[in-house]
Amino acid sequence: MLLATEAPVGVVLRRGPSKLVRIVMWDRAKDKFKGGPWFSGRILPDQSDISPDGRRLMYFAMAGVASAIPETGGSWTAISELPSLKADALWGQGDTWGGGGMFLSNETFWLDADQNTFLIRDDSGLRRETCAANRPYPSRTERDGWVKQGRNRTEPLFEKALPEGWTLRRVGWNGGYELEHSGQPTLAFPAWEWADWDRRRIVWAESGRLNTARLESHKLGVVRTLYDFNGMVPPDNGSARIDAL
Repeated sequence: MLLATEAPVGVVLRRGPSKLVRIVMWDRAKDKFKGGPWFSGRILPDQSDISPDGRRLMYFAMAGVASAIPETGGSWTAISELPSLKADALWGQGDTWGGGGMFLSNETFWLDADQNTFLIRDDSGLRRETCAANRPYPSRTERDGWVKQGRNRTEPLFEKALPEGWTLRRVGWNGGYELEHSGQPTLAFPAWEWADWDRRRIVWAESGRLNTARLESHKLGVVRTLYDFNGMVPPDNGSARIDAL
């Protein structure tokens, strides 16, 4: 899930079956969902971002030999206008060590480039910030209000302060989430795959479903499923393809 910061818009990167991803637009004001294109390959969410106004997607993708864009070397960073994946800007990468980035505003972005990153084209009309001193946050996660804890941990632990004394904790990369309220016993949710705060509620992904609940006194309120993605299957006509050029 990627949540825009200035508009009630979200993007769901719905994974599976196999190595397929579907772009799903999320109207967070009405909790309406609209399916977009299927992608044959992988889109890495931690190296991707949505613009503050919810209009653009910056994504890092990789695909197998049969599906990759040859000139990229098999992995690439692109900027597109949602819900399309068609690249207005495209950089080849060829590996997974670099690539991806984040929006600094609706008009500027940061590209996580290294010596293997190369520009193929940029017709986005946006400005790329290249001065490290002007990069305000080390990662999208920290830009979005998460604070890294435990410098000596082998896996990262991030915390986000929520209203009314609540803390949301992301335990490692695949270790689930925790909620804690004003010194009360910690509530553990090891099956949560993603979670965040959306205005007056908490939202999370679990077992192929996007759920939400309000936070009550020392407990999670009534759980409501916003959307069940388990029944979403690709078309049979083989149209799950790359649409980046």
